[in-house]
Amino acid sequence: MRIIAGTAKGKTIKCRKGTETRPTMDRVKESLFSILMPYIEDSRVLDLFSGTGNIALEAISRGAKKAVMIEKDKEALRVIIENVNNLGFENQCRAYKNEVERAVEILGKKREKFDIIFMDPPYIEEVCTKVIKAVEKANLLAEGGIIICEHHKYEDMAEKIGEFNQVDERTYGKKTLTFYAR
Repeated sequence: MRIIAGTAKGKTIKCRKGTETRPTMDRVKESLFSILMPYIEDSRVLDLFSGTGNIALEAISRGAKKAVMIEKDKEALRVIIENVNNLGFENQCRAYKNEVERAVEILGKKREKFDIIFMDPPYIEEVCTKVIKAVEKANLLAEGGIIICEHHKYEDMAEKIGEFNQVDERTYGKKTLTFYAR
């Protein structure tokens, strides 16, 4: 796995051993960032169920100002921190070990705002809708921001979740990216 574009283009991102982490592959990541291009410059990115930090690190490489990565698995968090350090992004990134819904609540209490919120939960859990509702309750999405859910193509995502409307959906093999905005 590698950074596709930007200041860290071509640099390697480590992934933990085993099947617990399912990183977004280059083809899907390239398509995702083509869509996100207007949102990236100087953005604040929240990467939920971060895994390797792949998406947040790509965003920083392409010009995002700040990234927060949330991961509950201790070993995955260790890999994220190693990737941040190897890429030299320590000043722009924070990584936390926490359950996603708890982290969203804490970030909301701190009045944090994000332009891009990306989530890639384990497919078996089908939690995207629940997390989007938590994001709405915590008021984390900045005005004009976007939420992206990576999920299994058979997970049906609603056209509207709270105040967020589905604005795009793309399927790549077994993965689907669903985009929401106000």
